[in-house]
Amino acid sequence: MKFAPIAVAYHRILSRKRTTFYVSFALAIIVSLIAMASLAWAFAEEPLHFRDPYTGQTGEDWEEVSTIHDDLTYALALAAGFSISDSIKLQIWDQLVDSEEIGPGDTISYTNCIGGAFYPAPDPDQVCGFKPHRHLIWPMWNSVKDPNRCVTSRFGPYSPYFHFPHNNAREIGAIHDWAWGLTDKLVAYEAYAWGGPGEFSVIQASCRYTRTAEITTSLQAGSLEAFATYIHSLADYYSHRDCIALMDSLGMPWATHTLSGYPACDYNPLDPQADDVHGREFYTYTDSLRTDAAIQHIYAELTARSTAEEGKYYPISMSTPLTAIEGSPTLSETMHIFVHSWDFEHPGERRAWADKVSAAVLAQRVPMSRMCLPVVGP
Repeated sequence: MKFAPIAVAYHRILSRKRTTFYVSFALAIIVSLIAMASLAWAFAEEPLHFRDPYTGQTGEDWEEVSTIHDDLTYALALAAGFSISDSIKLQIWDQLVDSEEIGPGDTISYTNCIGGAFYPAPDPDQVCGFKPHRHLIWPMWNSVKDPNRCVTSRFGPYSPYFHFPHNNAREIGAIHDWAWGLTDKLVAYEAYAWGGPGEFSVIQASCRYTRTAEITTSLQAGSLEAFATYIHSLADYYSHRDCIALMDSLGMPWATHTLSGYPACDYNPLDPQADDVHGREFYTYTDSLRTDAAIQHIYAELTARSTAEEGKYYPISMSTPLTAIEGSPTLSETMHIFVHSWDFEHPGERRAWADKVSAAVLAQRVPMSRMCLPVVGP
Protein backbone atom coordinates (compact mmCIF):
# COMPACT_ATOMS: atom_id res chain seq x y z
CA MET A 1 0.00 0.00 0.00
CA LYS A 2 2.84 2.40 0.67
CA PHE A 3 3.71 2.44 -3.05
CA ALA A 4 0.17 3.48 -4.09
CA PRO A 5 0.75 7.28 -3.87
CA ILE A 6 3.79 6.95 -6.09
CA ALA A 7 1.82 4.89 -8.62
CA VAL A 8 -1.04 7.40 -8.60
CA ALA A 9 1.35 10.31 -9.09
CA TYR A 10 3.09 8.49 -11.96
CA HIS A 11 -0.29 7.77 -13.55
CA ARG A 12 -1.24 11.46 -13.29
CA ILE A 13 2.04 12.52 -14.93
CA LEU A 14 1.48 10.09 -17.81
CA SER A 15 -2.11 11.33 -18.19
CA ARG A 16 -0.95 14.94 -18.37
CA LYS A 17 1.68 14.01 -20.95
CA ARG A 18 -0.89 12.14 -23.03
CA THR A 19 -3.30 15.06 -22.79
CA THR A 20 -0.57 17.51 -23.80
CA PHE A 21 0.39 15.25 -26.71
CA TYR A 22 -3.19 14.91 -27.97
CA VAL A 23 -3.86 18.65 -27.65
CA SER A 24 -0.62 19.45 -29.50
CA PHE A 25 -1.39 16.88 -32.15
CA ALA A 26 -4.91 18.27 -32.62
CA LEU A 27 -3.56 21.80 -32.92
CA ALA A 28 -1.01 20.61 -35.47
CA ILE A 29 -3.79 19.05 -37.52
CA ILE A 30 -5.88 22.24 -37.37
CA VAL A 31 -2.96 24.41 -38.44
CA SER A 32 -2.05 21.98 -41.19
CA LEU A 33 -5.63 21.81 -42.45
CA ILE A 34 -5.71 25.60 -42.64
CA ALA A 35 -2.48 25.45 -44.62
CA MET A 36 -4.00 22.85 -46.93
CA ALA A 37 -6.95 25.12 -47.55
CA SER A 38 -4.68 27.89 -48.74
CA LEU A 39 -3.20 26.18 -51.74
CA ALA A 40 -4.66 27.58 -54.91
CA TRP A 41 -6.15 31.06 -54.90
CA ALA A 42 -4.70 33.42 -57.53
CA PHE A 43 -6.36 36.80 -58.09
CA ALA A 44 -8.35 35.92 -55.01
CA GLU A 45 -12.06 35.96 -54.42
CA GLU A 46 -12.90 39.29 -52.85
CA PRO A 47 -15.72 40.14 -50.43
CA LEU A 48 -18.02 40.61 -53.42
CA HIS A 49 -20.69 38.24 -54.67
CA PHE A 50 -21.29 37.17 -58.25
CA ARG A 51 -23.76 39.34 -60.13
CA ASP A 52 -25.59 37.51 -62.89
CA PRO A 53 -24.73 39.52 -66.02
CA TYR A 54 -28.01 38.55 -67.68
CA THR A 55 -30.39 39.42 -64.84
CA GLY A 56 -28.35 41.68 -62.55
CA GLN A 57 -29.25 39.37 -59.66
CA THR A 58 -26.78 39.13 -56.80
CA GLY A 59 -26.85 38.43 -53.09
CA GLU A 60 -25.22 36.73 -50.14
CA ASP A 61 -26.14 33.27 -51.46
CA TRP A 62 -24.03 33.71 -54.62
CA GLU A 63 -20.34 32.78 -54.73
CA GLU A 64 -17.70 35.40 -54.06
CA VAL A 65 -15.75 36.37 -57.16
CA SER A 66 -12.61 38.14 -58.30
CA THR A 67 -13.14 41.57 -59.85
CA ILE A 68 -10.21 40.76 -62.17
CA HIS A 69 -11.58 37.47 -63.49
CA ASP A 70 -15.21 38.57 -63.46
CA ASP A 71 -16.10 42.25 -63.73
CA LEU A 72 -12.98 43.49 -65.49
CA THR A 73 -13.02 40.67 -68.05
CA TYR A 74 -16.37 41.92 -69.30
CA ALA A 75 -15.16 45.52 -69.62
CA LEU A 76 -11.95 44.48 -71.39
CA ALA A 77 -13.81 42.16 -73.76
CA LEU A 78 -16.15 44.98 -74.77
CA ALA A 79 -13.19 47.30 -75.35
CA ALA A 80 -11.49 44.59 -77.42
CA GLY A 81 -14.48 44.52 -79.76
CA PHE A 82 -16.51 41.51 -78.67
CA SER A 83 -20.29 41.65 -78.71
CA ILE A 84 -22.14 41.99 -75.41
CA SER A 85 -23.16 38.33 -75.47
CA ASP A 86 -19.62 37.12 -76.21
CA SER A 87 -18.22 39.44 -73.55
CA ILE A 88 -20.59 37.94 -70.99
CA LYS A 89 -19.55 34.45 -72.06
CA LEU A 90 -15.89 35.33 -71.58
CA GLN A 91 -16.66 36.86 -68.18
CA ILE A 92 -18.59 33.87 -66.86
CA TRP A 93 -16.23 31.21 -68.15
CA ASP A 94 -13.21 33.07 -66.85
CA GLN A 95 -14.68 33.08 -63.34
CA LEU A 96 -15.77 29.44 -63.65
CA VAL A 97 -12.15 28.32 -63.80
CA ASP A 98 -12.11 29.16 -60.09
CA SER A 99 -15.73 28.76 -59.10
CA GLU A 100 -16.50 25.52 -61.02
CA GLU A 101 -20.20 26.09 -60.36
CA ILE A 102 -21.98 29.42 -59.84
CA GLY A 103 -25.49 29.93 -58.57
CA PRO A 104 -27.59 31.19 -55.66
CA GLY A 105 -27.51 28.71 -52.81
CA ASP A 106 -27.61 25.12 -54.05
CA THR A 107 -28.79 26.16 -57.50
CA ILE A 108 -26.32 25.78 -60.36
CA SER A 109 -26.73 28.57 -62.89
CA TYR A 110 -23.39 28.19 -64.66
CA THR A 111 -20.78 25.45 -64.61
CA ASN A 112 -17.73 24.30 -66.54
CA CYS A 113 -17.98 20.81 -65.00
CA ILE A 114 -19.49 19.38 -68.16
CA GLY A 115 -18.00 16.30 -69.76
CA GLY A 116 -14.83 16.45 -67.70
CA ALA A 117 -13.24 13.34 -66.23
CA PHE A 118 -10.24 12.30 -64.18
CA TYR A 119 -7.97 9.31 -64.56
CA PRO A 120 -7.67 6.71 -61.78
CA ALA A 121 -5.24 7.91 -59.15
CA PRO A 122 -1.74 6.43 -59.15
CA ASP A 123 -0.95 3.74 -56.57
CA PRO A 124 1.12 5.41 -53.82
CA ASP A 125 2.74 2.08 -52.97
CA GLN A 126 4.25 2.08 -56.46
CA VAL A 127 5.15 5.75 -56.88
CA CYS A 128 6.27 6.52 -53.31
CA GLY A 129 8.32 3.45 -52.52
CA PHE A 130 9.72 3.75 -49.00
CA LYS A 131 8.62 7.39 -48.58
CA PRO A 132 5.81 7.83 -46.03
CA HIS A 133 2.45 7.78 -47.82
CA ARG A 134 -0.12 6.87 -45.20
CA HIS A 135 -2.72 9.37 -46.36
CA LEU A 136 -3.54 11.46 -49.44
CA ILE A 137 -2.74 15.16 -49.08
CA TRP A 138 -3.39 16.29 -52.63
CA PRO A 139 -5.82 16.43 -54.44
CA MET A 140 -8.37 17.64 -51.91
CA TRP A 141 -11.28 15.78 -53.46
CA ASN A 142 -13.78 16.79 -50.77
CA SER A 143 -13.36 20.42 -51.82
CA VAL A 144 -13.97 19.81 -55.53
CA LYS A 145 -17.59 20.70 -56.27
CA ASP A 146 -17.98 17.75 -58.64
CA PRO A 147 -15.02 15.39 -58.12
CA ASN A 148 -15.95 13.47 -61.26
CA ARG A 149 -15.95 16.34 -63.75
CA CYS A 150 -14.54 19.68 -62.50
CA VAL A 151 -11.14 19.51 -64.21
CA THR A 152 -10.17 23.16 -63.61
CA SER A 153 -10.82 22.94 -59.86
CA ARG A 154 -8.31 24.63 -57.58
CA PHE A 155 -8.42 21.48 -55.43
CA GLY A 156 -8.03 18.83 -58.13
CA PRO A 157 -4.98 17.17 -59.72
CA TYR A 158 -4.80 19.80 -62.50
CA SER A 159 -4.81 22.73 -60.06
CA PRO A 160 -1.15 23.76 -60.48
CA TYR A 161 -1.51 23.51 -64.26
CA PHE A 162 -4.45 25.94 -64.47
CA HIS A 163 -3.73 28.12 -61.43
CA PHE A 164 0.05 28.11 -60.95
CA PRO A 165 1.20 27.77 -64.57
CA HIS A 166 4.72 28.47 -65.76
CA ASN A 167 5.00 30.87 -68.66
CA ASN A 168 6.52 28.28 -70.97
CA ALA A 169 5.53 26.15 -73.95
CA ARG A 170 4.44 23.19 -71.82
CA GLU A 171 1.98 25.12 -69.66
CA ILE A 172 0.78 28.61 -70.69
CA GLY A 173 1.87 27.86 -74.26
CA ALA A 174 -0.14 24.63 -74.38
CA ILE A 175 -3.28 26.28 -72.98
CA HIS A 176 -2.83 29.11 -75.51
CA ASP A 177 -2.60 26.73 -78.47
CA TRP A 178 -5.66 24.78 -77.31
CA ALA A 179 -7.65 27.97 -76.68
CA TRP A 180 -6.82 29.24 -80.17
CA GLY A 181 -7.72 25.92 -81.77
CA LEU A 182 -4.16 25.25 -82.92
CA THR A 183 -4.44 21.81 -81.31
CA ASP A 184 -7.39 19.69 -80.25
CA LYS A 185 -5.55 18.20 -77.29
CA LEU A 186 -4.81 19.84 -73.95
CA VAL A 187 -1.83 17.96 -72.56
CA ALA A 188 -1.19 18.86 -68.93
CA TYR A 189 0.15 17.20 -65.81
CA GLU A 190 -1.50 15.82 -62.70
CA ALA A 191 -0.23 16.56 -59.21
CA TYR A 192 -0.47 14.20 -56.23
CA ALA A 193 0.97 14.25 -52.73
CA TRP A 194 0.92 11.79 -49.83
CA GLY A 195 2.32 12.04 -46.34
CA GLY A 196 2.93 10.27 -43.08
CA PRO A 197 1.94 11.21 -39.51
CA GLY A 198 2.08 14.96 -38.94
CA GLU A 199 2.25 15.78 -42.67
CA PHE A 200 -0.86 17.52 -43.90
CA SER A 201 0.22 20.03 -46.58
CA VAL A 202 1.94 19.77 -49.95
CA ILE A 203 5.01 21.53 -48.53
CA GLN A 204 5.25 18.93 -45.76
CA ALA A 205 4.49 15.90 -47.94
CA SER A 206 7.16 13.21 -48.07
CA CYS A 207 5.88 11.94 -51.42
CA ARG A 208 4.98 14.31 -54.25
CA TYR A 209 4.28 12.96 -57.72
CA THR A 210 3.38 14.33 -61.15
CA ARG A 211 2.54 12.64 -64.42
CA THR A 212 1.65 13.85 -67.90
CA ALA A 213 -2.00 13.51 -68.89
CA GLU A 214 -4.31 14.65 -71.67
CA ILE A 215 -7.21 16.49 -70.04
CA THR A 216 -10.64 15.03 -70.68
CA THR A 217 -13.16 17.84 -71.12
CA SER A 218 -16.12 18.74 -73.29
CA LEU A 219 -14.74 22.26 -73.70
CA GLN A 220 -14.10 22.63 -77.41
CA ALA A 221 -10.62 23.64 -78.51
CA GLY A 222 -10.71 27.10 -80.05
CA SER A 223 -14.05 28.03 -78.45
CA LEU A 224 -14.65 31.20 -76.47
CA GLU A 225 -15.09 29.06 -73.38
CA ALA A 226 -11.62 27.62 -73.95
CA PHE A 227 -10.24 31.09 -74.59
CA ALA A 228 -11.75 32.36 -71.32
CA THR A 229 -10.01 29.48 -69.55
CA TYR A 230 -6.73 30.53 -71.14
CA ILE A 231 -6.95 34.20 -70.13
CA HIS A 232 -7.79 33.08 -66.57
CA SER A 233 -4.65 30.95 -66.40
CA LEU A 234 -2.63 33.75 -67.97
CA ALA A 235 -3.83 36.13 -65.25
CA ASP A 236 -3.05 33.52 -62.60
CA TYR A 237 0.51 33.25 -63.88
CA TYR A 238 1.03 36.96 -63.16
CA SER A 239 -0.73 36.70 -59.82
CA HIS A 240 1.44 33.74 -58.76
CA ARG A 241 4.66 34.41 -60.62
CA ASP A 242 6.68 35.34 -57.51
CA CYS A 243 5.42 32.26 -55.69
CA ILE A 244 6.14 30.08 -58.73
CA ALA A 245 9.71 31.39 -58.91
CA LEU A 246 10.21 30.75 -55.20
CA MET A 247 8.87 27.20 -55.36
CA ASP A 248 11.08 26.50 -58.36
CA SER A 249 14.10 27.68 -56.37
CA LEU A 250 13.13 25.30 -53.56
CA GLY A 251 12.98 22.37 -55.97
CA MET A 252 9.24 21.89 -55.60
CA PRO A 253 7.64 20.00 -58.52
CA TRP A 254 4.78 22.48 -58.56
CA ALA A 255 3.94 25.77 -56.90
CA THR A 256 1.48 26.15 -54.07
CA HIS A 257 0.45 28.60 -51.39
CA THR A 258 1.67 27.82 -47.91
CA LEU A 259 1.58 29.25 -44.41
CA SER A 260 5.11 27.99 -43.79
CA GLY A 261 6.82 31.36 -43.76
CA TYR A 262 7.56 32.06 -47.43
CA PRO A 263 6.23 35.62 -48.00
CA ALA A 264 5.77 35.22 -51.76
CA CYS A 265 3.43 32.28 -51.17
CA ASP A 266 1.86 33.10 -47.80
CA TYR A 267 -1.91 33.32 -48.08
CA ASN A 268 -4.81 32.14 -45.94
CA PRO A 269 -8.16 32.18 -47.78
CA LEU A 270 -9.93 31.61 -44.46
CA ASP A 271 -8.62 34.99 -43.30
CA PRO A 272 -7.77 37.17 -46.33
CA GLN A 273 -6.23 40.53 -45.55
CA ALA A 274 -5.75 43.73 -47.52
CA ASP A 275 -2.00 43.44 -47.01
CA ASP A 276 -1.49 39.72 -47.69
CA VAL A 277 0.13 38.38 -50.86
CA HIS A 278 -3.09 38.76 -52.87
CA GLY A 279 -4.49 41.77 -51.05
CA ARG A 280 -1.39 43.69 -52.11
CA GLU A 281 -2.30 43.15 -55.77
CA PHE A 282 -4.51 46.22 -55.44
CA TYR A 283 -4.03 49.77 -54.20
CA THR A 284 -0.58 51.36 -53.78
CA TYR A 285 1.52 48.26 -53.05
CA THR A 286 4.45 47.30 -55.26
CA ASP A 287 2.76 43.92 -55.78
CA SER A 288 -0.01 45.67 -57.71
CA LEU A 289 2.42 46.18 -60.59
CA ARG A 290 1.92 42.53 -61.53
CA THR A 291 -1.81 43.25 -61.74
CA ASP A 292 -1.07 46.06 -64.20
CA ALA A 293 1.10 43.69 -66.25
CA ALA A 294 -1.59 41.00 -66.21
CA ILE A 295 -4.24 43.41 -67.50
CA GLN A 296 -2.02 44.61 -70.34
CA HIS A 297 -1.24 41.04 -71.45
CA ILE A 298 -4.85 39.89 -71.15
CA TYR A 299 -6.04 42.85 -73.21
CA ALA A 300 -3.47 42.14 -75.90
CA GLU A 301 -4.77 38.56 -76.12
CA LEU A 302 -8.40 39.69 -76.19
CA THR A 303 -7.79 42.21 -78.97
CA ALA A 304 -5.84 39.65 -80.99
CA ARG A 305 -8.66 37.13 -80.67
CA SER A 306 -11.35 39.70 -81.41
CA THR A 307 -9.58 40.94 -84.52
CA ALA A 308 -8.92 37.44 -85.82
CA GLU A 309 -12.18 35.72 -84.91
CA GLU A 310 -15.36 36.83 -83.15
CA GLY A 311 -14.93 40.61 -82.89
CA LYS A 312 -17.80 42.85 -84.03
CA TYR A 313 -16.21 46.23 -83.24
CA TYR A 314 -12.79 47.75 -83.72
CA PRO A 315 -10.69 47.31 -80.58
CA ILE A 316 -10.13 50.47 -78.56
CA SER A 317 -6.50 51.35 -78.06
CA MET A 318 -5.21 51.66 -74.52
CA SER A 319 -4.30 55.27 -75.42
CA THR A 320 -7.85 56.16 -76.53
CA PRO A 321 -9.73 58.64 -74.28
CA LEU A 322 -13.10 57.44 -72.99
CA THR A 323 -15.08 60.61 -73.49
CA ALA A 324 -18.17 59.50 -71.56
CA ILE A 325 -16.16 59.54 -68.33
CA GLU A 326 -15.43 62.88 -66.70
CA GLY A 327 -11.95 64.09 -67.64
CA SER A 328 -11.80 61.69 -70.60
CA PRO A 329 -9.21 59.33 -69.17
CA THR A 330 -7.60 56.93 -71.59
CA LEU A 331 -8.50 53.26 -71.40
CA SER A 332 -5.06 52.67 -69.87
CA GLU A 333 -5.69 55.32 -67.24
CA THR A 334 -9.04 53.73 -66.34
CA MET A 335 -7.24 50.44 -65.77
CA HIS A 336 -4.76 52.17 -63.46
CA ILE A 337 -7.64 53.66 -61.50
CA PHE A 338 -9.28 50.23 -61.24
CA VAL A 339 -6.15 48.65 -59.78
CA HIS A 340 -4.70 51.43 -57.62
CA SER A 341 -7.60 53.44 -56.22
CA TRP A 342 -9.11 50.91 -53.79
CA ASP A 343 -7.63 48.20 -51.63
CA PHE A 344 -8.66 44.55 -51.54
CA GLU A 345 -11.47 45.23 -49.08
CA HIS A 346 -13.31 47.63 -51.42
CA PRO A 347 -14.30 45.49 -54.42
CA GLY A 348 -17.68 47.22 -54.74
CA GLU A 349 -15.91 50.38 -55.85
CA ARG A 350 -13.91 48.41 -58.42
CA ARG A 351 -17.09 46.82 -59.76
CA ALA A 352 -18.77 50.23 -60.05
CA TRP A 353 -15.72 51.60 -61.89
CA ALA A 354 -15.67 48.63 -64.28
CA ASP A 355 -19.35 49.29 -64.96
CA LYS A 356 -18.54 52.90 -65.78
CA VAL A 357 -15.74 51.85 -68.14
CA SER A 358 -18.05 49.35 -69.85
CA ALA A 359 -20.71 52.00 -70.41
CA ALA A 360 -18.15 54.43 -71.81
CA VAL A 361 -16.79 51.79 -74.19
CA LEU A 362 -20.27 50.91 -75.43
CA ALA A 363 -20.95 54.60 -76.09
CA GLN A 364 -18.05 55.10 -78.49
CA ARG A 365 -16.91 51.87 -80.09
CA VAL A 366 -17.22 51.52 -83.85
CA PRO A 367 -18.62 48.47 -85.72
CA MET A 368 -16.00 46.49 -87.58
CA SER A 369 -16.32 46.12 -91.35
CA ARG A 370 -15.15 42.67 -92.33
CA MET A 371 -14.57 42.36 -96.06
CA CYS A 372 -16.29 39.29 -97.46
CA LEU A 373 -14.99 38.36 -100.89
CA PRO A 374 -17.27 36.29 -103.14
CA VAL A 375 -16.25 32.75 -103.88
CA VAL A 376 -15.27 32.52 -107.55
CA GLY A 377 -15.74 29.15 -109.17
CA PRO A 378 -13.44 27.63 -111.77
